[in-house]
Amino acid sequence: MARGDSASKVARAARAGSSGGAGERRKVGFPAALVLVVLLGGLLVFWARTDREATSAPRVGDHWHSAYDVYVCDDFRSKIVIETDPNGIHSHGDGLIHVHPFNKLASGSDATLGEFFSAFGGSIDDESFLLDSGELVLEGADCNGEPGVIKVARFDADDLDREPEVVIEDIANIRFLKNREAFTIAMVPEGVEPPRPRTERLSFLDTVDPVRLQSDSPTLATTTTVVD
Repeated sequence: MARGDSASKVARAARAGSSGGAGERRKVGFPAALVLVVLLGGLLVFWARTDREATSAPRVGDHWHSAYDVYVCDDFRSKIVIETDPNGIHSHGDGLIHVHPFNKLASGSDATLGEFFSAFGGSIDDESFLLDSGELVLEGADCNGEPGVIKVARFDADDLDREPEVVIEDIANIRFLKNREAFTIAMVPEGVEPPRPRTERLSFLDTVDPVRLQSDSPTLATTTTVVD
């Protein structure tokens, strides 16, 4: 009888142990599944955002034009004439930026002022910019007795009376947002705003003909009228 009771206790204990292990597995399994769902959700959000940015304007095949000018202290610089362009943001030596992405490296969120500068072999950041002439403009240099500050002013070429957006930080990542913008890349004293691009740069926006531009090749040919 004692042996029977003892065997029954052992069996009950075994069943209880087995049941407890399953419960522990359920307790561990639920948080693991929850973490997996959260990770998958995060990956889906990241993928959707990346895909949206890759397909946002300007897209491959778009052809926008922006006027630009370069202004240092109190003097405008000459236009950029180097035309080598690997990705599709370039100039034809005409005082315009042609935003014509050949690939994703110059489209959507990657269609930036930094991409334009790197295409012709220059560079731009918050402390300096390098022109195709070899001139390096450094923030802090003397501008009529005051230290200069690197600034970029964004104008709307179709509404020049509107106040420009003036950017002093993260300049290389300034995005091209639409057709017919106008930019002045400048170094001026802190209290001075960059002027709008010169009139001839702005007026050329009205005469440029995208059909005549050989913009489908990384090495471009000038087919437009050259202006200072």
